[in-house]
Amino acid sequence: MQTNALSPLPQGLHSDANWRLAPLSIADWAAVWSPIAEMLALHPRNEDGTSFWHGFVQGRLAGAKFATGCQLVQRSKRLALTPNGALAIQHVSSGSIAMDYESRSFVHCPGYISIIDLTRTFKASYQHAVGEIIFIPRELLGFSQSDRIEPALIATDSLQGKMLAEELYRFFKPKDEFGDEHLFDANTLLHVVNSILSSQRHPSSDRVEWWRARNALIRAHIEENLGDLSLLPAQICNKFNLSRATLYRMFEVDGGVRRYIQDRRLYAAVWDLAEGGIHRGRLTEVAERWGFSSNANFNRAVKTVFGMPPGALFRGPALIIPSRLEHRQGEFPVHAWFARLQREKVLIY
Repeated sequence: MQTNALSPLPQGLHSDANWRLAPLSIADWAAVWSPIAEMLALHPRNEDGTSFWHGFVQGRLAGAKFATGCQLVQRSKRLALTPNGALAIQHVSSGSIAMDYESRSFVHCPGYISIIDLTRTFKASYQHAVGEIIFIPRELLGFSQSDRIEPALIATDSLQGKMLAEELYRFFKPKDEFGDEHLFDANTLLHVVNSILSSQRHPSSDRVEWWRARNALIRAHIEENLGDLSLLPAQICNKFNLSRATLYRMFEVDGGVRRYIQDRRLYAAVWDLAEGGIHRGRLTEVAERWGFSSNANFNRAVKTVFGMPPGALFRGPALIIPSRLEHRQGEFPVHAWFARLQREKVLIY
């Protein structure tokens, strides 16, 4: 049950070392992700060779700036049950993140901010993504471990998106770049996030509620039938008694329903390869299962989205074993923050 009380938080920056660049190996990336998700095979560096995670702690919140190549991560049921209940507020300035969440799937592109509940399972595909992420303990927002929080994707040109983007900007800016009146205030961020989550739970009209409910049903239907190659826009229109124009409007942000289905099949195929590996005949088997007419078409689709063909993307072990970071906590304060949150349930300074 949600409460309205928010604990007062200290103002100002309480960060670790000065945005120190941590050059990350694949095992280091797996360790950085380990409190949040398991990392599958990938190429961690961007096309220009950059790969970093700038993490720091500010009061009772933690955050990081990051740049990745192609990364596939999954939050399993085992991780979702750990008592480190937090929300993640994520912004992408370039690249994209494809999210497979329990109740919905979406592609997070520049121009949006997402809110994700880390007590739920998900899969995420980071594709040359550069951005920022903030972690907030659920208790600071008045949520218990058992409260379900639906994912939110907020446009940064909306009123709520502008307010949230401003607080993210303040969170990541060095203290000496602001006057005292412009310092980051965690309470403001918490109120903005609570306002967004409240509006998600209480839509403004019956029409909006119908639209969201129908949209969720259609996306669930697509997920359940991705392997059915007869799944087409016309079939969906007939099943849900919708016009093609209405169906297109529902998926306009995704480039239309046909594009959405194609993308979902591509991500499903990539995850299929990540979890089962590539061996003789497997590429053909996976391509056919998810509706690609040939290996060549599948290779081109993967390369277009991920920057490299499947054989290069999944070179190495399927599940990456994290390195041990105990001796490098100064470089990875977010990792330490999650460990402490798990021990104490609420982080107290």
